[in-house]
Amino acid sequence: MASPLSPSRLREARRGFNIFNFFNSASFVLVSGSFLTLLAIRMGASNAVVGILNAIAYSTFFMMPIGKRVVRSKPIVWTFGWAWVGRYAALLPVLLAPVFATKGMRGAAIGLLIAGTAGFAVFRGIGLIGNNPLIGFLASGGGDKPRSDRGSYMVSNSLVNSVASMVCGLLVSIFLGEQATPWSYAVGVGIGIALGLAGCAYLLRMPEPTDYTPEKSSSLADTAREALKDEPFRRFIIIFMVVSFISGMGRSFLPVYAKEVFAQGDDAVMVYSLFASLGSVAMGLISRLVVDRLGSKPLFIIFSAIGLASFLPIAAIPGGRTLIASGTVAALFLAFLHFLSNFGFSGEENAGQTYYFSLVPKEKTLDLAVVYYIAYGLGGALGSGVGGLILDGIIALGMQPSAAYRLLYGILCVFLGITLFSMQRLKRLGSRSVSQSLGVMFSPRDLRAFDLLSRLDRSEHPNQEIRLIQELGHSLSVLSQEELVEYLRSPRFEVRMEALLAFESMPQLSPKVVWPLIKETETHTFTTAYVAARILGKNACAEAIPALRKAMAGDDYMLQGTAMVALARIGDPDAVPIIESILMRSANPRVKISAVCALEAMGSKASLPVLAASLRRDDPPAFVSDEVILAMASLMGIMNEFYPLYSAFIEDESSGLGLLESTAGDIIADERTLELWKGDLSKLFDKERADGAGIASFILKTGDNPRTEMVLAEALLDSKLSYGGFKFLAAAYPLFVKRRG
Repeated sequence: MASPLSPSRLREARRGFNIFNFFNSASFVLVSGSFLTLLAIRMGASNAVVGILNAIAYSTFFMMPIGKRVVRSKPIVWTFGWAWVGRYAALLPVLLAPVFATKGMRGAAIGLLIAGTAGFAVFRGIGLIGNNPLIGFLASGGGDKPRSDRGSYMVSNSLVNSVASMVCGLLVSIFLGEQATPWSYAVGVGIGIALGLAGCAYLLRMPEPTDYTPEKSSSLADTAREALKDEPFRRFIIIFMVVSFISGMGRSFLPVYAKEVFAQGDDAVMVYSLFASLGSVAMGLISRLVVDRLGSKPLFIIFSAIGLASFLPIAAIPGGRTLIASGTVAALFLAFLHFLSNFGFSGEENAGQTYYFSLVPKEKTLDLAVVYYIAYGLGGALGSGVGGLILDGIIALGMQPSAAYRLLYGILCVFLGITLFSMQRLKRLGSRSVSQSLGVMFSPRDLRAFDLLSRLDRSEHPNQEIRLIQELGHSLSVLSQEELVEYLRSPRFEVRMEALLAFESMPQLSPKVVWPLIKETETHTFTTAYVAARILGKNACAEAIPALRKAMAGDDYMLQGTAMVALARIGDPDAVPIIESILMRSANPRVKISAVCALEAMGSKASLPVLAASLRRDDPPAFVSDEVILAMASLMGIMNEFYPLYSAFIEDESSGLGLLESTAGDIIADERTLELWKGDLSKLFDKERADGAGIASFILKTGDNPRTEMVLAEALLDSKLSYGGFKFLAAAYPLFVKRRG
């Protein structure tokens, strides 16, 4: 078992790796990609040469088997760090290329550029063997169990890379100007080498990953053969390689497309590279929130589709520059293409890497990383190299550059569209569906909830957890519920309570949290159990009926009362006799009120005799008796008319009786009958000798519901039931029944 890093050591290691990533990515802008492509074009290189340069960049991954052999005898971080130093040393010939270019020796200059790029790729491939193990080690915190923030940490790495690339790209565009010389690019490469070496100083101080050393007997062929026997892994690798092929072909020639079709300057092309980095930043900000919660498969598909969308405008615009005549519109168009392309394909690569980590066992991470990167490199290298040959061939046949690019990107769109359909067959790994994921990504409410959950993952103090959980409750995002469940296990009462209140505020309850809530009613009596019972009742969770019935018999009066109401909301008719029994025997006012509310919620008139009988026992407090009266009015169907009158009666008896008499005058048309009713009302509230016989007679003559009327009449004649509120109810009943008739 690997011991996890302490929180402070983990934070320190992650911070150091972020600094390395910043320097490394800033350096990468100056020693690869658009920068070297522009240098090659400045020295007179063809599309084929541009394709070769980009293919060499992808071929770096073919060198990883060498790195694998090195780490058999050397530590992973040592191999990673010193190979990175070697790759910058290999770039030194590039600094001499401008010397030959300025003397007209174009072939020699391009040769030095290719040689430096190739050397860079070799050492990069050797060192890259340590990248995934180190990231995986830091993502897991050094332990054997994956941390909940694994995916978001990996995305954060990408975010640091993108920010560094963007900052450096902006500075480079200012430095180059519209028509830079080869010497300008040599200075840029020199700065890139210096930045890269500064990053290496931090890389070499990283903690050594554990449990990643390959067996001496393993070979690339054996590793690949064994891995590809697994159908889910095989399907992923093939699809990933195809997407890498399409991405490598499409993205490699976006800078050339900007120069050949739209006649953009070198500084403008670097600005577009900045927008490409901005696309990666935007991707990182979104992916960091959702990757751990939506899963890598749907994001792999969604980002690939966005990559497809970035190629469609190139394929669809018939006249290229002639159609977009305005320089400003052209600049915005090209900036958008670079942004969207990098947003999509960087997201696809990130999601693919996360999917890979989820798919393979930890002990095989190192070996299978070789297969993963070779697939990526092979796809990208073939795409870039073939793309350059295709473009030069089409243009050589007499086709205009705009038409050549339109044809190339049209073909790419078709192939990527077909590949998207095949992605549906990838192993799901517990992720959400594509449609669900799209719903989240376009929902500000759900994105806010995921942001809060991400911050909650990183919180280290209960007060912070409480505040974030409160905000989650206010977000009303149902998607957060499953992760909130773990906070029901918190040792802090307030944390558990706020988690439950968050559940309660949600518009609907996820089926996956029902059983944890049921368990909460059993394990946290006298504290938070009653809130869990309330939530179960609110959401009519029939699965909770056995636990709620058990809760009614317990000593926790808050839980007992809430359980009764919850069972009523669920609609458990078998609970009615138990609730009636509790009402009659309990001396706790809160329990009695809950029982009354439960019987009212059940809607059964059969409980009226029990409710009336409860008014006779132990002289209950007025606030309990009032709940009984209102429950009876509700079951009789006269609540709407009765409640305002009863509120006035409770406030002032004489005022309430006056309103009742006034109401009777509006309902009873026969003057004699009205006078008789008023006389009987006066007798009923006679302080010396109350007589309910007259009102009882009125009740029995209403003919609306004989059983209800018999209950009221008998109760009126019961000398033990003297509560004025009941008398008021009995007197009002025949009026409103008469009005209905």
